Amino acid sequence: MRFEPCERHSDGIELLLLPEALPFREKLQKVVDSFAERFRMAKCSLMLVNHDDLTLEVVAATNPGIIGCKRKLSDIAVSTMALADNAPFLADGKKRAHFAPLESSSYSSELSLSVPLRYLDRRLGVINFTDPEEGQPFAPGQERLLVGIVGDLAPYLNAALEHESCRTSARRLEEENRRLLRLDELKTNLTNFIVHDLKGPLSTIIANLDMLYSGPLTPQQSECLSLAVEDASRMERMVMNILDVLKLEESKIRVFREETDIRRLAEREISSFRSAAARKKVEIVLEGEPHRCAVDETLIGRTLSNLLLNAVEHSPEGSRVTVAVRYDDAGRETVVSVSDQGAGIPGALREKVFDKFFQVQEEGRRLRKATTGLGLAFCKLVVAAHGGRIGVEDSGEGGARFVFTLPEFFQP
Repeated sequence: MRFEPCERHSDGIELLLLPEALPFREKLQKVVDSFAERFRMAKCSLMLVNHDDLTLEVVAATNPGIIGCKRKLSDIAVSTMALADNAPFLADGKKRAHFAPLESSSYSSELSLSVPLRYLDRRLGVINFTDPEEGQPFAPGQERLLVGIVGDLAPYLNAALEHESCRTSARRLEEENRRLLRLDELKTNLTNFIVHDLKGPLSTIIANLDMLYSGPLTPQQSECLSLAVEDASRMERMVMNILDVLKLEESKIRVFREETDIRRLAEREISSFRSAAARKKVEIVLEGEPHRCAVDETLIGRTLSNLLLNAVEHSPEGSRVTVAVRYDDAGRETVVSVSDQGAGIPGALREKVFDKFFQVQEEGRRLRKATTGLGLAFCKLVVAAHGGRIGVEDSGEGGARFVFTLPEFFQP
């Protein structure tokens, strides 16, 4: 068997890695079969580095019985020596005897040439050419030719491995995404089931508590009743927030716009917090002139209510909450802010406070207590549905100022 040193037999071998229709292992098997046929080898095998368990694994071979066999990278064997030295390893029967018992197995042969597969600094694997059919030793020209062809093959194999790795990762991510979607659907269905069952009894409790105001009450009874009504109303808001956040995320809530005086809407929402604020000796101040804009009065009202609840709960005794309404001529939008004199929110966390179930903490100490963590998430979704923006900043008085905008013209 003669090979000229300049002769190239790699034409087409690299292309065997390109067809998309074939599974990756079948492509590798075709490469091995092509090598064995073109260079008349009794046996040929391709081993790839398995980085998970640090082994060399036979992934394609003319002898199907050895596919799946592995060598540890730490083993002293013909294939691992070639990979470690980054040089072809030519072994006859006598030299292979030095590696017994590792080589007294399915890999045993009279003559073999193991050529490392490397691309740049990445170790890919080894191709083993075993027992030329004519029984002749590998000629220097033949060895150089095989090494050259394997070198030409390495970039293609590296690209094919990267492509296969990406496909495997994509399949794994798709499976994980499907699993998470199933869990999210289960969570959503369970949440809807729970909050719907809570909504009815809460409405009945609030209605019956309101009826008690019609009878004569002592100051202590009136105070207890007021607390019960406020807490029941707070729980009702929490339930509605859960329901509406889910619906807003799924675009199941429609925004019904109508001309609304934002200042008057703010006055109405503030009035519902007078008692709670008075108990904490917190003053609520409203600033700004009357201004009308097209909004969903119910949703924006609940947005203000959530921001007021947040401000009053985080205000120290004897402090002030300020609600300001103004129209920005330059931006052609209404700007509403709710400020408190509480603990404030660290700058690094100001984007996260609008995430569902988020509660502000710093160094293990909770700075601002939240209930369900859905009130601000609801505000963000409602403002976004109106085409506006919402954010939080320093109030200038040691607390936090929540600001949202309502554009004059918005096409959803």
